[in-house]
Amino acid sequence: MKNFLLGVSLFGNAALAYLLLKDDDRVADFKEKANDVAGSGKSKAQEFVGYGKQKAADLTEVGKGKAQEAKGKFAQLKGKAAAKKDDAEHSLDEQLADLEERATEANDGVAD
Repeated sequence: MKNFLLGVSLFGNAALAYLLLKDDDRVADFKEKANDVAGSGKSKAQEFVGYGKQKAADLTEVGKGKAQEAKGKFAQLKGKAAAKKDDAEHSLDEQLADLEERATEANDGVAD
């Protein structure tokens, strides 16, 4: 009976060792699959971040171009406004000189 129990115990230990080793293979496979998924996720994340950075750089360049364009248009409008201001001042100066001349002529005509 003793030998039978010893045999059953050895068989049980061997079966338990087999199951543990078999589980280690499953765990190793699971770890390998998890690492593969994590690696592909990392590469996708890096790809996505790179894409986002590229789009941000593109938008920044577009924004800079639009800002330069707006500055150019503003400078043109500012120049046109300054030219119109100068024209208006010149016209007012001419009208004022004409009025002074008329007033002087009118005063000379009244004084005679």
